[in-house]
Amino acid sequence: MTLFSEIIQYAISGITSGSIYAIVGICWSTVFLISGVMNFVTGEFVMLGGMLTCVFFGAGIGLPYAIFLSIACTTLIAILLERVVIRPVKHPTEMTYMLITIASASVIKGVILITCGSETRTLKPFIAIEPINILGATIMPQAIVIIGVLGILTLGLLWFFNGTLLGKALRASSINQIGAGLIGIDVKKFRLFCFGLAGAFGAIAGIVITPIAFTGYSIGLMTALKGLVVAIVGGWSIGGTVAAGLALGLLEGFVAGFISTGWKDALALTIMVIFLIFQTIDFSRWKRTISS
Repeated sequence: MTLFSEIIQYAISGITSGSIYAIVGICWSTVFLISGVMNFVTGEFVMLGGMLTCVFFGAGIGLPYAIFLSIACTTLIAILLERVVIRPVKHPTEMTYMLITIASASVIKGVILITCGSETRTLKPFIAIEPINILGATIMPQAIVIIGVLGILTLGLLWFFNGTLLGKALRASSINQIGAGLIGIDVKKFRLFCFGLAGAFGAIAGIVITPIAFTGYSIGLMTALKGLVVAIVGGWSIGGTVAAGLALGLLEGFVAGFISTGWKDALALTIMVIFLIFQTIDFSRWKRTISS
């Protein structure tokens, strides 16, 4: 394989991974913008999507029906999380929400470990065609599915938030919850809707990556952290999150290919730390100090 072919191969791998990070980042954003909750169950939504699909499919249910049931169950779990665990909290703080969702994620992970075991599982690729050769590089059919799902979800959300009355009401709630409440918008129902939406999107992400990356009870944490990184760097917006996810995926692909795979997981956390440090620096004060 030539150097040019290697670059193309690493780019394809990076875009595939970045598409997953972007979908998970959108899950973080939809919850945080409306409720201010840092939902650390997001990674478990991804895990549940893949694991439940494998369980239902292994029980003899057809794959399309197994996928539908998996998304429905994960969405229901997300809704119950908001209704039973999040909403009853009195005088909550960001730290309280964070601890509650971390504990909830641990409970979900433990239940899956006890009921489904610790072994990893996989599914057959959704498109039964041969790998595609592009300029000496190979793209797997499942990668096309992942990239396509990201495109559909992104365009659908942009249309929803900008072209529908409910979407515009959600945007208004994210900007000013008190003002939205004063004009008759039920913020609590919107928060419930966003939790359910995050559960569905997380399940979809888990389902589409299972044929190429496997699934298991422990996959949620790192997937969630990378999604959180792209949501923060992308400014919690849909477009920004997608761009940050693809950029992180490309960077990971090239670092893993040309330097070392050992840096692949550490890279996302390093980027988040650097980004947060730069956000806290008052560059205007430095500029005034230098000019004086």
